[in-house]
Amino acid sequence: MSALRDRAMRWLALGYLAAALVLGGASAAGYPANYALQLVGALLIAASMWRDGGAGHRSGLGPWAMAVALLALVQFVPLPPAIWVHLPGRDRVAAGFDLLGMPRPWLTLSLSPWRSLATLAWAIPAAAVFVVMRGRHAPDWHSAARLVVVLALGSVLLGLAQQLGGGPYPYAITNYGLGPGLFANSNHQSSFLLMALALGTGAVCPVPARWDRRVMAAVCGGVLVIGVLANRSLACMALLPVEVIALVALARPDLRRAIVVGLPLLALAAIGLAVFGPIANDLTGHGAVPGISRHDFLVNGIRILRDHGVLGTGLGSFPDIYRWYEDPALAGPTFVNHAHDDLLELLIETGVFGVLAIIAFLGWFAPRAVGLWRARAGDPMAQAATIAVTVALVHSLADYPLRTAALSCLFALCCAMIAQS
Repeated sequence: MSALRDRAMRWLALGYLAAALVLGGASAAGYPANYALQLVGALLIAASMWRDGGAGHRSGLGPWAMAVALLALVQFVPLPPAIWVHLPGRDRVAAGFDLLGMPRPWLTLSLSPWRSLATLAWAIPAAAVFVVMRGRHAPDWHSAARLVVVLALGSVLLGLAQQLGGGPYPYAITNYGLGPGLFANSNHQSSFLLMALALGTGAVCPVPARWDRRVMAAVCGGVLVIGVLANRSLACMALLPVEVIALVALARPDLRRAIVVGLPLLALAAIGLAVFGPIANDLTGHGAVPGISRHDFLVNGIRILRDHGVLGTGLGSFPDIYRWYEDPALAGPTFVNHAHDDLLELLIETGVFGVLAIIAFLGWFAPRAVGLWRARAGDPMAQAATIAVTVALVHSLADYPLRTAALSCLFALCCAMIAQS
């Protein structure tokens, strides 16, 4: 009976991961599906912790968890008007109450406390994946990686159908014609495919001896690469050759010394080509829509950070605060939901508390990644997971992939693999 329950828990973990990848492809849509993922995720966390009795969940992420807990708690600290009126940006709030003739009430540190609460709830699915994948009854990594690759291949096929025939789109607000697949944003589809490519490579290392398995692995990898190119995400196309070289180092340990020397140069060249090359982008202003471009988001975001960067504006408050800074003459029907630079947005919303959380995470991730790659007999799955995590972090400097439940869950899966090794 116990073995049956353990098997059921493993299948439940894989099923939840699959549901997150299929249903969690939007950051600002698909609310019923995301609410369901949050509810089931909370139940999974409780069930996993209860079955394991807390054992098997030590991961070295204690300092990061403490920093995140502090970040979450300070959002809702009630402050009297004598204090909050002196905080950055609160003069406008105070002026609003004065204009209405209302007494200034106690307010939270977050300028959008309900959005802050919703943002924290949005993180539940990723937390659930991390916890269940670290439990004693978690499925093996290769099964999880194969599941990710299968869903990624399906998303590529769906994306190609969308491009060729206007085939079904899961979300009404989406990148029509660009083949976003299971996602609302084609950039996030590309990020998903890059992460899946890394995990798929880790799952077949060392290289299979049978030729038919090598051919199958090569075909699957080729389909994922085609999917990235078909989406035309500039950031992901720049990341693609860098990742491929890193995956060669994963599959061929004898070539790592030479690759370590050339990989940073290739990365710099790819970044330079993406930012300053002939292909139009909206970061340097080439082909940018006035008021709605990464260049505008960056300029206005830096202004917001300058005014609010010490304590932050509150989790989830960016869309509300951005309206204070955008040029009214350029305002149109398209609204700004994110800074398209998650590091910048996180610093705007969380200030020094976000800085502490970032430092704590990198202080955990960087030494573990270096240790895994220096080990003579390193675990290929864990090494592949470090590549996938790096892809997500770098892409987050030009977009917001981890704000989707799907990619945050995939990120959590990779972190669980790294923590387990």
